[in-house]
Amino acid sequence: MPKYSFTAEKLTDTLAPGEMTSASGTLRASSPQAAKKAVERSLRSRGYEPTGSITITQK
Repeated sequence: MPKYSFTAEKLTDTLAPGEMTSASGTLRASSPQAAKKAVERSLRSRGYEPTGSITITQK
């Protein structure tokens, strides 16, 4: 599977209302769409709601 890097801007912290952050990292996925869905799912499971853009680029 290809390796992708991601940058997620404007993440709202659902556990601490009013707090915003961003995140970046790498992951392996079958497609850019699958990578984006995995990032969204992972962020939500950690208590963050993506309210800005999530950029996916293949490495």
